[in-house]
Amino acid sequence: MNRFSIATGLPAEHAHGRAIALSMLTLTLGACAGIKGQSGGGAGASGSAGVSGTAGADAGATDASADLAFEAAVIPPTCQGLCTDFSVPPLLDTGVPADAPTLFLGPPTGDGPCVTEPEDGALFPANWLRPRVKFNPAVAGTLHEIRVHADMEKDDLLGYTTGDTWTMPKAIWLALTHSVIGTQKQFDVTVTVRALGAGASSVTFSIPPVKAPGSIVFWAAVPADLGNPGPMSSSLQGFTVGDESTVQALGVPDVQMQTRSSNNALRPVTCIGCHNSTPDGDSVGFIDNYPWNMAIASVKPDRVGLTPLQGTPGGYATLGGIDTIRQPGMGIFSFSAAHWTAGDHIAVSPYYLITPCSAYMQTETNVRLAWLDFEAPPVTNGCPVEGTHFGIIARDGDTRGAGNPTWSHDGKTIVYSSTAVGQDGRLDTGPSDLYQVPYNNRMGGAATALPGASDPDNDEYYPAFSSDDRFVVFDRVPTGGSMYANPLAELYVVPSTGAPTPTRLVANDPPKCSGAASPGINNHWAKWAPGAPGSFEDKSYYWLIFSSNRYGTPPVTAGGSTVQVSQLYATAIVVDETSVQTFPAIYLWNQDVTTLNTTPAWDTISIPVVQ
Repeated sequence: MNRFSIATGLPAEHAHGRAIALSMLTLTLGACAGIKGQSGGGAGASGSAGVSGTAGADAGATDASADLAFEAAVIPPTCQGLCTDFSVPPLLDTGVPADAPTLFLGPPTGDGPCVTEPEDGALFPANWLRPRVKFNPAVAGTLHEIRVHADMEKDDLLGYTTGDTWTMPKAIWLALTHSVIGTQKQFDVTVTVRALGAGASSVTFSIPPVKAPGSIVFWAAVPADLGNPGPMSSSLQGFTVGDESTVQALGVPDVQMQTRSSNNALRPVTCIGCHNSTPDGDSVGFIDNYPWNMAIASVKPDRVGLTPLQGTPGGYATLGGIDTIRQPGMGIFSFSAAHWTAGDHIAVSPYYLITPCSAYMQTETNVRLAWLDFEAPPVTNGCPVEGTHFGIIARDGDTRGAGNPTWSHDGKTIVYSSTAVGQDGRLDTGPSDLYQVPYNNRMGGAATALPGASDPDNDEYYPAFSSDDRFVVFDRVPTGGSMYANPLAELYVVPSTGAPTPTRLVANDPPKCSGAASPGINNHWAKWAPGAPGSFEDKSYYWLIFSSNRYGTPPVTAGGSTVQVSQLYATAIVVDETSVQTFPAIYLWNQDVTTLNTTPAWDTISIPVVQ
């Protein structure tokens, strides 16, 4: 093996240029604002060795200065021939004996542990959160060897732990992904976990030279709060791709905009519910508690919670527009980049009122689809005016209600759930099929079923357009079941023009050895990464994030009902001229395992720096 640099956590031949950058960084660190601290792991990240070869107490045990130096350094030349990113001494967790490598010299015997992270066959973006290895030891406290192998690497990376997780040191991950980008080759990485005196299990994941863009903001709720009256402790948490923890992007007390109660009186927001980011990334719109008004608030670090009113920096919403969106009876809504410019700030939403300011119907079987104008003129009679503040989008040929629309980025098409079971802005028990209708300058037009997403034997819902409008991902359950928190929910994708048969995502399925299986774990609410798809070897790389109950967190009893705790996962879809290939899921270990994490939005969202 090559010599190892303690200062940078990298092979000695890579360390010189980074040592220079480290000294320069030391001089300027105190004066730099907004530098992202990289030490400290996220929730559930325990058990990682530090880059020095002696254990760190958690997944962030990597020296923070070394990590910052790596990011700011003069990038070393791309490796020629075999790379040396793994050419370091064995990494020993706290409490592991110094002679641990010698204890594994003989062949493994018997069954190996169940490895649940990374999932076998997963595809990692080249700038993703460094991989964590998680496994189910047969006996707690048993010493395990983690061997990481890549054909492009000269040596194997070795780690030893008595825990059930081990995370690749960040400096090594950054060096590895730099090699992936620099060589423009896909690295296949095999992880083998072996228990002392027992067997070994292996999984392989791949890293193409393609990055994932943007930031992710998701709803995080304390499960015990669900079903309880009054303000919730829910918040929007966020992180940028590669961050090792999350930051609060918006809390209930931050929101300055008021909504209306069931008696039409103004009130503070009490819940941050289903949300979408605005196309400029500066704000999020969301649904408040009953009677389900819409609200909007900035997530920019210097304007968190403020309403983007005209006359304020970046503001566009008028007082009339605010009155428009806080009408009761809204549902899951959508924005489009093509209609988010000066003079044209529009949302499309289910609309539950029969007439403006009419009594709100908690359940309405013929919910209409409406446009809402954030720049509408003042409300003069106490009620927004149809045709001025909002309007109904015609859906000729569809006599059912409309739910949870997604609006194409080019602004031309709306895909929505055609259903008669809208309830409280969400969907109850089917039927539901995905339909498409032209926006047509607010006028709508012929509504037609989306082929591949309108199967009479299944209910389809929660659609989302890909960033290039080429695909629609959606949830599907067998007809006759509830579409709300249904454990049978699975994710499918179909071309936005439709197809005879949709593609079921491999990411629906957890590792077989985990004991969990789909259907049965409620895979739901998938959203695409922003921007143009990545490209490599004439293939397009799309990234998705979604929620699932597979993680194994025990359910929580709240408000007299059982709450399953969702967690966030990511996955890839790779498309060439003839095929659509999907991949297993990646668990995001930077999230809090004690909160219910769901309804993510993935966009170029302005959020505070994750420290």
